Amino acid sequence: MNISIGSISIINDILDNAYENGRKTLYEHEVYMLLKSIGLDVPKFVFVKDSNELTEKMLEKFGHDIVVKIVSSDISHKQKLGGVKVVKNQETLYVGYVLDKMKKEVLSHFDEDKPKIEGFLIVEFVPHTQSIGYEVLIGGKDDSSFGPVITFTKGGDDAEFFAKYYDPANLFLPPFSYKKALELVNDLNICHKFKEIGHEEYLGLMAKAASLISSFAFHYSYACKEKPKYIIKALDINPFVITKDNRFIAVDGFAQFEKADAMKETMKEANVTNIEPFFNPKGIAVIGVSANPDKHSMGREIAKLLHDLGREDIYFVNNKGGKTVIGDKEYVLYKSIDEIPVHTELAVYVAKAKYVFSFFEDMKTNIPKSVVLIPGIPSDMKYAEFKENLSKVLPEDIRIIGPNCMGVFYGNDEVNQGVNTLFIDEERLELNTCEDSNTVFLTQSGGMALTLIDKFSHLKIFKSVVSFGNKYDVKIVDLIKYFAPKDDISNIALYVEGFDEGEGRKFYELAKDIDKPIIIYKSGKTDAGAKAAASHTAAMSGDYDVFKAVCEQAGVILIDDIKTYYDCIKAFSLLADKKVNGRKVAGVVNAGFEATIAADELGNLELATLSDETKEKLEQLNYHGLIDTSSSIIDVTPMTEDVLYAKYIETIIQDDAVDALFVSIVPHANDLRALPNACYEDDSLANTLVRLVKKYNKPITVSVNAGKFYREFISIMEEGKIAVYSDIRSSVKALDTFVSYNTRDLQ
Repeated sequence: MNISIGSISIINDILDNAYENGRKTLYEHEVYMLLKSIGLDVPKFVFVKDSNELTEKMLEKFGHDIVVKIVSSDISHKQKLGGVKVVKNQETLYVGYVLDKMKKEVLSHFDEDKPKIEGFLIVEFVPHTQSIGYEVLIGGKDDSSFGPVITFTKGGDDAEFFAKYYDPANLFLPPFSYKKALELVNDLNICHKFKEIGHEEYLGLMAKAASLISSFAFHYSYACKEKPKYIIKALDINPFVITKDNRFIAVDGFAQFEKADAMKETMKEANVTNIEPFFNPKGIAVIGVSANPDKHSMGREIAKLLHDLGREDIYFVNNKGGKTVIGDKEYVLYKSIDEIPVHTELAVYVAKAKYVFSFFEDMKTNIPKSVVLIPGIPSDMKYAEFKENLSKVLPEDIRIIGPNCMGVFYGNDEVNQGVNTLFIDEERLELNTCEDSNTVFLTQSGGMALTLIDKFSHLKIFKSVVSFGNKYDVKIVDLIKYFAPKDDISNIALYVEGFDEGEGRKFYELAKDIDKPIIIYKSGKTDAGAKAAASHTAAMSGDYDVFKAVCEQAGVILIDDIKTYYDCIKAFSLLADKKVNGRKVAGVVNAGFEATIAADELGNLELATLSDETKEKLEQLNYHGLIDTSSSIIDVTPMTEDVLYAKYIETIIQDDAVDALFVSIVPHANDLRALPNACYEDDSLANTLVRLVKKYNKPITVSVNAGKFYREFISIMEEGKIAVYSDIRSSVKALDTFVSYNTRDLQ
């Protein structure tokens, strides 16, 4: 639903009037006027500045009871101070007396700095039940990263209490249509109540209100391309109520706004201009390479990493000039980037931070397309000052990754020669790719890059790693847009500490249209309960709550704990080429307790019902008669040796009713060849599992609950591209996340 030109004109007049009177909040009757203009139902109301303005004609429009309220910009919770009362609609003198008495009562709570009472609001009394679900809060707030966010939750005086102690607000990013709003409302638990009592039409009323408010909030935000005159910072309708005569009406309202900054840029679109040279450059200049091989130097480390890639187009800069030996080759040290005799598309700046401005000022002829700024900002300078100074000297169209980053790694292949600026020597940080490397890892933290590279060094899953640091220029959305279309990238893993202004909104808009897994961990979680104590319910949700809502609506896989994050990256990388037809799962274990744990951790997975043919085959394998072959999780017991174990696995994976399989191995059993030497035998369980995983196109995860004596047993499977975990819980949860993502459209 779009807001009409007529509605926009009315709303602008309301906001103009408030702004000209020095206010950035609306009185409640102004909120009523605003809501009415966009097509929502509001109670009858009259505003008077003084009780003497009351007339009999004003009161004629109301019924037997009326609500009278103090109007004051200085008071947040009027009811607690006696500023809201329900009274009989009697003669004018009586109502005037109530207003004057109420004003005196409210002011009595203040010794000094008494609030200004701007007047009184007389409102139609709206009969309704306070039963849960009949009072609903629909509001919105302007998030600096994500723009307008709509809140939908239980309304009434205890809305903040519920957000803190019971259930957080439901959050949605606008705009959304009535149809989409109806889908959202039908996903809320309250929908079951109204369906059961035969009032499904209430859901339609809620959806209409939510979609209209979403359009309003979006139009009056920086996300709107039409550049509104004002920005709505907060909007609370607390509550909307379902009346006894089946209206959905706004009973109480608050709005906060600001004048739109005409100089402020609208939210920037993702920009991939000159991103390619970061990963496939023609010519690389490294700025700050020491001539002394005995002196520790990040510049020399980067120079050696690039040299070891076999690149012939690398050039090194040291302001003193000279020569140096890197690896087995002598290189000229140029005094400036302009001295380099060929054009270099990528520059990696590793010199001192204080010289970064002169570096850009001095370049005249050899201007790179892309620059990685490894250092942080000068110690005597704040980041805002650094940005301002850098923008003054930066040549046009240069793209910057950093500052305060490790830069980029991109594995070499038939097309690309490869890039590595991560400045840790290969003995301490092993980072290799192979033809199966399919994941890009984008991280705001260089330390997180090192952690994941070390953790997955033997798996070779990363095609690229980007440590982007402070995001002076290149943003998360630029990198995602660059990598998403690439055929050799199956997954995008992301570690984020924060989004810049407007960047979160563009992340949402981009991510929801990308049909590849985006797996994300965000640090800096905010306690929504603490936010609930704010004076208005628009603040009931914390920053992390908004981010969770963004990820859910965009189809992004948000992981809440770091170990599960690692587990999911492994699963999505190693299972990327497997086909997922459904959520029916089976398991093969050799310890009963693992079967129980697996059943508890299924999540969205459902136990498959094995076919009679499969059960018959399993029974034929049941030599010892110890196995319950009717179960979907087969406990083969510690008596089962390698070949028989593998036969059980293959029999189950062949069943059409099984969409995915988890295998759990406690390798201490005497009959399993899991110790060094024995595990390398051709028909050992490890080698047989490698062949089975390659043979069948269904996702399989494996857990090995064991210690250091079984590392080689595990390595055989991992080198065979099997997703192996140290415990059954991690294995099943990772499988659940992978299968759930790939069957999300089947729900």
